Amino acid sequence: MNQDLEVWLMFLPFWLLGTVAILAALWHGLRFVVVHGRAHAAGHVPRLSLGRRLQWHELTDDGRHHLKRALQAVLIFIGLSAIGVLCVAAWSLWRHG
Repeated sequence: MNQDLEVWLMFLPFWLLGTVAILAALWHGLRFVVVHGRAHAAGHVPRLSLGRRLQWHELTDDGRHHLKRALQAVLIFIGLSAIGVLCVAAWSLWRHG
């Protein structure tokens, strides 16, 4: 088998799972913005601003859910990317000594 193809096939599962994780992070992040905007419009939560950190207890249950899932998906993406790079680096060192 071609060595370049073998490396890409080794990295492929991490790349695919990482892509799904980053898409999940984007979806949950967008849902958080929508949910928080609706809750702010209804007067339930304070406005989201760059100068002030939003406290966890100030969010609605749905907002906390989507924010937590978005952060988890980003961490999963970072972890999968790191594992994929380490696998390829280990394979390269093992193969080429």
